[in-house]
Amino acid sequence: MTSAEGGFAAAKEGLKAVSGQTQWINSQVGAGKLALNPEVAEQAAKRVEEEIRELASAFRDARRLGRVEGLGDYPDGQQLAKRFQDKAADSQAGALKLIRDLQDELQKQADAFREAAKDYRTTDEQNADDLRRGMQ
Repeated sequence: MTSAEGGFAAAKEGLKAVSGQTQWINSQVGAGKLALNPEVAEQAAKRVEEEIRELASAFRDARRLGRVEGLGDYPDGQQLAKRFQDKAADSQAGALKLIRDLQDELQKQADAFREAAKDYRTTDEQNADDLRRGMQ
């Protein structure tokens, strides 16, 4: 089943966009071009972690699709139940995998925000040391 067949093409594109944002933050931090005030960085990281928790609810809902009942014993009902189960649990394109991938990527983004705060502290400490040396 491809992502288009699974009906999650837009969600996969969203995941790519989040991944791109995370990569940009990490590249800017790594190049010394991004240093966030620790309070701002922590607020951003906590907001991202709230999204991770909200996705846990979506994950529980998607898991329920893996146990579709009540569509009868006829082949059509069984086929429909199987399609719902595949949408939920397909290892390449299912909702469960997509939600977990997004949660993982968001955690990386929260970590990137916190890393940017470390650089801010390091730069701030370095500037304070430079000022102290200049005053001596």
